[in-house]
Amino acid sequence: MDKDVVYANEWDTKIKEHKLTDKELNIIIKEAKLCDAKGAGITGGEPLIFVDRTVEAIKRLKKEFGKKFHIHLYTILKNITKEKLEMIYNSGLDEIRFHPMVWNKKEWSKILLAKQFGWSIGVEIPAIPCYEKETKELIDFLNEKIGFLNINELEMSDTNSEELIKRGLKTKSQLSYAVKGSEELALKIMKYCKEKDYSFDVHYCTCKLKDAVQMAQRIKKRAKNVSYNFDKITKEGMLIRGAIYLKYFMPSFSYRKKINSLNKKDKEKILEKLEEIKKLIIKKLKIRNDLIAIDDFKLRLLTSHKLMKKIKSQFELKDITYAIVEEYPTADAVEMNVEFL
Repeated sequence: MDKDVVYANEWDTKIKEHKLTDKELNIIIKEAKLCDAKGAGITGGEPLIFVDRTVEAIKRLKKEFGKKFHIHLYTILKNITKEKLEMIYNSGLDEIRFHPMVWNKKEWSKILLAKQFGWSIGVEIPAIPCYEKETKELIDFLNEKIGFLNINELEMSDTNSEELIKRGLKTKSQLSYAVKGSEELALKIMKYCKEKDYSFDVHYCTCKLKDAVQMAQRIKKRAKNVSYNFDKITKEGMLIRGAIYLKYFMPSFSYRKKINSLNKKDKEKILEKLEEIKKLIIKKLKIRNDLIAIDDFKLRLLTSHKLMKKIKSQFELKDITYAIVEEYPTADAVEMNVEFL
């Protein structure tokens, strides 16, 4: 929030000077391939603040994957102009999804600007329990103007929790981020649209669907494409693997900051050290070269969780830590569990 960043899923492109260079575009393309993507969604933040780079990303994705690669974009109405819409339409955008504020009627008419172009037009809003009346007024306005309405179950997050609590809203349980009353309102809105026989399709997306289906399927696809032969993939798509860390860079609250603060020369020295350790293990245990790999992102050695225990029992080195880890197959490789041996 309030930062100028570009991510391809969890992969930080580390964009500089607001420009998408070949480096950042190649990351976006690679992430799409690693996920076996059939399309892409462009969201934010707000992708139309720097509309030139949004156009560049759409063009590059279409060039790489072809016209059938479906691209949709989410945007608020505040930044909409006819010129911006024309730019993203001409770049190849297939579908635009507006996020109108249900309490700001003055902006709603901007949706009409999109009807000048031959793409799919939709509106996506959260079901906010204290705005039932305003939400229905927006829906009345939308008839004959859009092709679909997506209603999302409202979630409480770090960025909105304070405001939602002020309005008397809370989560529906201690184990859920979903806001109490949001689902009931969403179902009421769907019934309202049916009774009015409105022209557009209506969809409802729960918090559980986003996490347990949409994200889960992407995680599983990526796991198959990024895993080593020695990794164990769980049914959720997590990777279980053995890891050898230099003690200074073993998992802790600050170890990623330590890695990110390294200059190029120091990082190369660490990678050289890891290469030496890898060769020693291969030589002593007489194992194949492909059974152990260097992770230049987290600065560690990776191997199978079974072989890890054998390596530890036969190969003791000073300032080395051994672990069995379970982690996401995403670019940031977040650890779910670390068991030090």
